[in-house]
Amino acid sequence: MTRVLYYLQFLLLAGLWWLYRLMPVRWAYPIGWGVGAGLFTLLRRSKRARTAVDNVLIAGITKSRAQAYRIARFSVGHFVGHVCEALRVSDRVTKDNWRDHVTLEMDPEAERLLFQPTGPIILATGHLGAWEAGITAITSARPFFAVARLMDNPYLQRFLNRHNFRGGATIIPKQHGFRGDAMRRWRTQNAALAILFDQHCSNGVYVPFFGHRIPVYTSPARLHLSTGAPILVGGFLRTGPLRYKMVAVGKPIVARP
Repeated sequence: MTRVLYYLQFLLLAGLWWLYRLMPVRWAYPIGWGVGAGLFTLLRRSKRARTAVDNVLIAGITKSRAQAYRIARFSVGHFVGHVCEALRVSDRVTKDNWRDHVTLEMDPEAERLLFQPTGPIILATGHLGAWEAGITAITSARPFFAVARLMDNPYLQRFLNRHNFRGGATIIPKQHGFRGDAMRRWRTQNAALAILFDQHCSNGVYVPFFGHRIPVYTSPARLHLSTGAPILVGGFLRTGPLRYKMVAVGKPIVARP
């Protein structure tokens, strides 16, 4: 029964994808924004919607619940719009023209490290921006690895792999961990490894975040100390329709003995 359900999910996604491909790329973000904001409005009394509003208030961005609701609604709309545009990025942004769509905001040392590879590097980032376009830019200079959880539905996973939604990244299954052959290929190919540090962490190093102390993963630091690969901290921001900005914070992190 599970296999039948998985296949029905695949057929639904494939049908929606076929219809989506008929839509002009410039419509992707505004339609996605409208869908996301509309769903948030319809589900505004749901637990997830209330949590989103509460998080805006806890962060201290505003003290007004009405304003917090508007911010949360806009954020959800932006997120869904982002996803919809990201699914079509590969139609327009390629390894040959990515500089027409992406600007760089980073220290010259960080830019050299990223685009003139002399060894493997670690990219410490979060669930921020359209990394599908960012991966296209980075893979013009070096291979790109990312540790991610594979989908439970094998039909959907093969569909995603076939249509290259990850922009040419090599996905290391989170279930297997980053070790053995994956680490060897990362080092020998002078690849970039993206580690998302804004995921839920039950035990880690506590850091201040919007006035609160939260635990974060130590894996980027531990991998750096064990391999010597420098760390770049940053994100990839959308600035307009199919326009993006790749940001690196400060200089590359290299621990000194």
